[in-house]
Formats: sequence, C-alpha cells, structure tokens
Amino acid sequence: MKFVLFDDFKPGILNDDQVFDISSLLSGVDFARHPRDTVQQLISRCEELKPRMTAMIAQSSGVPLASVRLRQPSPDPQQLLCAAKNYKDGHETPRVDFFLKAQQTIIGPNDMIELPPIDAKVFNAEPELAVIIKKPAQNVSAANAMDYVFGYTCFLDVSARKVSPTYYIHKSFWTFGPIGPHIVTADEIPDPHNLRIRLWVDNDLRQDFSTSLMANRIERLIEVASSVCPLQPGDVIPTGTHHIGLGPIQDGETVTIEIERVGRMSVKVRDPRKRTWEKPLPHTAGMTV
Repeated sequence: MKFVLFDDFKPGILNDDQVFDISSLLSGVDFARHPRDTVQQLISRCEELKPRMTAMIAQSSGVPLASVRLRQPSPDPQQLLCAAKNYKDGHETPRVDFFLKAQQTIIGPNDMIELPPIDAKVFNAEPELAVIIKKPAQNVSAANAMDYVFGYTCFLDVSARKVSPTYYIHKSFWTFGPIGPHIVTADEIPDPHNLRIRLWVDNDLRQDFSTSLMANRIERLIEVASSVCPLQPGDVIPTGTHHIGLGPIQDGETVTIEIERVGRMSVKVRDPRKRTWEKPLPHTAGMTV
C-alpha cells in the first residue's frame, strides 16, 4: 500500500491516482495539530485496519490525486537520523555513522526549499532512499532488523556547504528536508538494495545510481542506530547518497527525485539573494552500478 497525508494532514491511501480518505478509521487524532500521532497510529494499527482499508478501496470512490495537496508523509518523527557517507563513491566511511537533522527541516511534495542568507560555498540536494520505522526498536540485531521497517519514501538531504564543521548546522536550516510523496509499505519493495535513484534539476539529470552501492545495508544501519537510542514508529532513516554528480541548486529551479518502485517528488527552490553557481555538465554516464 501507499500511504499519504493530504490537505490538512488527513491520512489516506493512494491507489491508481485516486486518494482514499481513511481518517474515519483512526480515533482521537487531531490530524492538523498532531500529525506525529496520525502516523504512529496508522503504522501501529496498519495490519489490524488492512481488511477495512482494502474494502474501502474496492467499495468506494476516492478523489483524484491532482485535486489534493500531498503533505510530508512523516512530518514530525521523533528522530530524523541520516546515514553519513554511506555509498561506495570514494566518500564512504568503513563504519556506520549518522547525524541528526532537525525535524523542522521537513517539507513535502511541491513545497519550497528556502536558501538562507548565509555565506555558503554552494547548496546541494542529495537524493536518498529513506526508511520508515515500524515499531519500537532497541538493540535490534541485523538479522532481525528488516522486521522493524514499515516502509520507504524519497528524501532530499539539502546541504549548505562550508558553513560549519558540524553536520547539524549545515544540514538543518528550515526547509532542508523534503520528504515524500508517500510511504510505500515494505511488502511492496522486494529488495530495497536494488533500486534505481535519479535526481533532476529542472530537466538536467544530475544523479543516476543504485542502492546496491550502499556501503552499509539497511539492516546494519538499524542495528547500529538502535544500539545507541531506541527508534520509534514513524522515525525516518535516510540511507545516504552517491555523491558523484552532485551539483548546485539555485533560485527558480525545480528539483525532482525518483526512486524505482517508491515514487517521484518535486520541490521548488527560492533564494532571496538570487545567487548563482556554475552548473555541471549534463549527466551522460548512465546509471552508476
């Protein structure tokens, strides 16, 4: 299934370009004020509610996807825990490492990345497969870790380069965490380590790589993360990017991420300073495998 939050953060199912409102199936949630509660209840009750959700799709009509505003599908996780340098591209580290990115960075499909008025060398948007945690996880072994995955979504790790020596500061400006457009449940993704990820800036293909190039697989990321601090339902773990092909993002551009079997999402870029950087040559090398 593909779960969305839409309009005022109401929960829904996306099926064949139709959105089915399932807010009536969840109890006692103020969707607009407490979207974390919405996501956590949806995840924790998904198996229980699945027969009713399936019947709803079969017996009722949804609304066209184009008629709703999709929101970020996990808007307020307790942890937005990003894997650092996790691809075999010359930048990887041999051990698992993470950085925390502020939850307030999170925006949704068709929202706006705001480049702050700071003296950054350049701004980048890194395309990443993100894992959504299914249930409380503490000291989970790699052998059992995939049982703790609820699903997957697309994530853009926006970065301001040469602003600070710490990950948190140069990656945690407001709007620096686009996520979406939906959560695809884990049963829909047979092998998350064999997915094609692409990123365009306007019509220029910048990155094209496979998740097979992860230096540390998802089960190892969960094992290490859960050994440090317990993970909770709805927590988001972006799994890193292949850095080859990264280029600047700047005012007026549209950034699009597409992950095979997971989805496609675009966001806009706005820069009050109207700064410009030299654009890279068009991507011609094909998928990095």
